[in-house]
Amino acid sequence: MKYHHGNLRVELVKCAENLCKKHGYEKLSLRAIAKEANVSQTAPYRHFKTKNDLLAEVAKSGFNELKSGIDDILRESDNKRLSQSTLMKCMFHYMHFANSQKNIYDIMFGTVLSDFALYPELSNAADQTFTSLNEILRRYKNYDESELRSKSIKIWAFLHGMVGLNQIEQSRSKQIKQTRAVSNLREAKSNLDIFLTESINSLLN
Repeated sequence: MKYHHGNLRVELVKCAENLCKKHGYEKLSLRAIAKEANVSQTAPYRHFKTKNDLLAEVAKSGFNELKSGIDDILRESDNKRLSQSTLMKCMFHYMHFANSQKNIYDIMFGTVLSDFALYPELSNAADQTFTSLNEILRRYKNYDESELRSKSIKIWAFLHGMVGLNQIEQSRSKQIKQTRAVSNLREAKSNLDIFLTESINSLLN
């Protein structure tokens, strides 16, 4: 991989993202990233003191990507008031991002980075993403500020829960017995459009 001296940090983050997507963050190491970037094993340490410092950059990039997708959908709407179809488009974007970028999502919302306060840029990226979620609901319905925050948290918790259940079902599909909970989850997935729309409407009413 060729790079200019000035953008090695960016290249290292990209390599970390690629390795995380392929193998998960658990197997990631600065040595593996150096090999992927075709640089010396000491080169990453000039930019990142620890593996978690690099993972914080990967998580920040993930939040920025998630927010960018939501913002693009909001810009597509000419009206200040969002339609239900645009609202659901945003919800499906969240689900798609989480499922297609599973290993990155795990870093963003998992326990590997337990204290975002240690990484101000990451903390800001996460806050801005939640602000975009607030903006979706603000433009969908005229909630007051306290209700807006409450609804936003409920919607995020619901989406996050659905993502988690989906990941469990996928990772253990061969081992899980056909319990009622698993059966209900698979039925919901088979009618995901209807299930999500009905659930979101229920939470917002």
